[in-house]
Amino acid sequence: MRLLILGYSSIAQRRVIPAAATVEAIEQISIASKSRPEPAEGWPKRGRFFADYDSALRESDADIVYLSLPNAMHEYWVLAALAAGKHVVVDKPAMITLEASERAVEEARRTNRVLAEATIFGYHPHFGALQGFLAENGRLTHADAQFIIPPLPIANFRNHTELGGGCLLDMGPYAAALIRILGGGPPPQLSALPGSFHPETGVDMGFSVLARLANGGIFSGHFSFEGEYQNRLLIVTHSGSVTIERVFSPPADHRIEWRQRGRNGEKAVTFEAADHFACFLEAVTHAIAGGQYEAWYSDLLADAECRARIADALTSARA
Repeated sequence: MRLLILGYSSIAQRRVIPAAATVEAIEQISIASKSRPEPAEGWPKRGRFFADYDSALRESDADIVYLSLPNAMHEYWVLAALAAGKHVVVDKPAMITLEASERAVEEARRTNRVLAEATIFGYHPHFGALQGFLAENGRLTHADAQFIIPPLPIANFRNHTELGGGCLLDMGPYAAALIRILGGGPPPQLSALPGSFHPETGVDMGFSVLARLANGGIFSGHFSFEGEYQNRLLIVTHSGSVTIERVFSPPADHRIEWRQRGRNGEKAVTFEAADHFACFLEAVTHAIAGGQYEAWYSDLLADAECRARIADALTSARA
């Protein structure tokens, strides 16, 4: 399969291209960028470089398009890539609104193509082990997530509403995906509290969410652009607990460590380093090869609906 990346972003350079280079099913990587010149040093599995997105979609023989563009550009280019007959992977959030997500999935179904949102953290192998832990230690009772980063430079697109910025759009996908993965379905109850707004641009800078999960557990999450760096997940069951650091953004060479507690004491469980971007792309290429697309549509829509519910709850809390 051949991959075309629309948008030579930092995440594309640091994580997507190196990960795609290790995926056996991806034989070629092409890049389209309006703002950056063709890299002089090249890139692995080098294909073509395009100076604009329209010509890239028109002229490229890529099977898969990976969109790494500001959030406000996602809907247009997702639909354009699907119209060009490409399978599509798009950085989170796939779309800004639930309605846009529904339109995009409808078009993906009509064209019989994958549409996958790159909410990647759950594809790390330790999440499979986490499901085993839950099965062995009684049902989930509580989960608490924290993903907090210091303020971003003012020029970062996440600070600008017109580019689809704000904490809910950037970090809401993490909350929604965790609620889906841990709860097994839409939460029957959900409330939220807003953080502050950016003093210059007015985008939302944080939120907290509290939800009753479909399986009866309680989820709390705290997400922010305005604090000391935090990146962890706590899982509590009837007979044990696990605390996981760097859960949302482990580097490719990072060995995830659990602090696991139970009736017999406490221990550290360390996992081999794994590139969750590569694991995600492996899953996408496997789905394309097998023609199995519905799970990707379902996850994208479930997370968009959950994020819309969080947005509604935040609006009510501000009223």
